[in-house]
Amino acid sequence: MGSFIVLEGLDGVGKSTLAHGLARTLEATLMSTPGTEFATLRGEVLRGLQNDQLGKALFYAATVSFQGRKAIEKVRHGGTVVMDRYWASTVAYAKARGVTADLDALTPGLVEPYITILITLDEDQRVTRLKQRGATAEDIETLCPTFRASVMQELTARCSTSVDVTNLDKQEATAKVIEAIARVSSGETAQQSK
Repeated sequence: MGSFIVLEGLDGVGKSTLAHGLARTLEATLMSTPGTEFATLRGEVLRGLQNDQLGKALFYAATVSFQGRKAIEKVRHGGTVVMDRYWASTVAYAKARGVTADLDALTPGLVEPYITILITLDEDQRVTRLKQRGATAEDIETLCPTFRASVMQELTARCSTSVDVTNLDKQEATAKVIEAIARVSSGETAQQSK
């Protein structure tokens, strides 16, 4: 049987690049939320919802549900899935944006990943990466210390383990994530990879 692995983290930590490398190394299917099916609609939906943060969170929740069901089908057929963002980010960002609705009430209805890994990076390096790639409005949100702390508190509470990729190249970061997966598999779920 396959596995369902999720990478979470702040914008700019290298999560997407790492997800690609991990999927390639594990010969896994790479997926993301909201997913390719919603790529062209995402901007329109978010603009249409304007400042309705609950509406936006529910849109992302719907995409998590959809992508999770697709992922578990692949796992049932023996495949491994690496997901770039999933439920932890949806809840963490919604709460940081002021959503007070009980999003956790939706959790039992969602597909649970085998492991959710929080990717962290030195903040100065993260900011440099954001500037180099051209920061989006969502990226800029995470530059606010209060917003960032809120997101990180939620992500930390919702992830199985964390991996710090500060000063690591792509190969080293991928190897470190694979080590973390092996540790969780052996029952060391509370360990952090430093």
